[in-house]
Amino acid sequence: MEDWRRIDIDAYDPDFTLRPEELQPAVPEVPTEVVEQKVQQARTLVSQGKAIDALKFLLQDPPYGADSVAKDIYLLQVIETLSSVKQSDISSTIGELDADQQDVLVKYLYKGMGSGEGRKQSGILLNWFDKTIEVAGEGSIVRYLSDKRFV
Repeated sequence: MEDWRRIDIDAYDPDFTLRPEELQPAVPEVPTEVVEQKVQQARTLVSQGKAIDALKFLLQDPPYGADSVAKDIYLLQVIETLSSVKQSDISSTIGELDADQQDVLVKYLYKGMGSGEGRKQSGILLNWFDKTIEVAGEGSIVRYLSDKRFV
């Protein structure tokens, strides 16, 4: 018993052990039809000249629990909405978003930069990213990296 100090007593405590499912946040599943409806509503807002309202609508409740196809459809609409905002209005638009919406915007900007469609619009996405970090601060990058929910 001379190695009694090396025994990991936490391994025997049932309250100490965390299972992987406890570490992942619970996200409800989102059917593709719901995502398509939201995308259509956002398109309607953009066609009416209300791109800022469309962006707020898209960032308010992103489909974390959707399948990858639905998430890609949603991403394309976010990129299209970002493209429809004038360059001079980007900072004021980001200022109108609340902190959670700004964090979700950073998630979509990162995902967009990694996607094929985002590479086509890289200048726009980088401009949005730069302005978002100016307004929201670097904390949104840290929250993006630490959040377990993916867009």
